[in-house]
Parts: sequence; C-alpha cells; structure tokens
Amino acid sequence: MIKFYFHDTPNPRKIALFLEESGLAYEVIPVDLLKGEQHNPEYRAINPNGKAPAVVDDGIVVFDSSAILIYLADKTGLFFGAPRDRPAVLSWLMFIASGLSPFSGQASHFARVHTDSAYATNRYRREVERH
Repeated sequence: MIKFYFHDTPNPRKIALFLEESGLAYEVIPVDLLKGEQHNPEYRAINPNGKAPAVVDDGIVVFDSSAILIYLADKTGLFFGAPRDRPAVLSWLMFIASGLSPFSGQASHFARVHTDSAYATNRYRREVERH
C-alpha cells in the first residue's frame, strides 16, 4: 500500500486526486506544516526538501508532486496519454510546476504574510495573471 504524506495544500491535493481517480490503495500520513513536522528528521529522510507531498510505495520513495504524478502514471498506465501525447502532457505539467504553482504561492505569501512590499505583491499577482 502506498504511504501518502499529505498536508491540505495544492500540491498534495494533486496527488490525492490521482490516487482517488486511479483507485490505488493508499494510506494518508498527515504532515502538519504549520507545526513544522516537515522538518522532522524522520520526514526529511523521506523528503530532503522538507515539503509535502511525498509517497513511499513498496520501498520506493518519491517526492515533489510532479515526480509523484509521473511515477504514478507510469505505475498505473493512467492519465499520461499515448506516447505521442506525452510531450504535451509533460509540457503542461512542467508549466504548472515551474510557473503557475510557484508564482501562485509567492503571490499568496506576499498578499497575506509579507504585506509590506507592494512591489512583490504586484509582481507575483501579475505573473499569476500572465500564467
């Protein structure tokens, strides 16, 4: 059974959707980012980046939501398209992973946490709109 290290944020939700739609058996293991559990040595042994999500599948460790999605698509043969479709699937996946997702996170951070920088707030909001 897949051990799925989860916190209710956008990247882990992508994995939850895949697992539910694929019907794979999995066990949710909560990682409370607000309490700093992602920095515990036990979790950092699974995900050295100290973020959620991560999965452990029969001794195979995968972290980063995009890497997990690719791993699960390869494992199940689902949601990855035919070989000729994979360049487009990978292009959109990387677009989300390297553009939309991080810029959205930064926009949220500067709008909600570090609110004294109008420049940063506007910069990341514009990037989200562009994406």
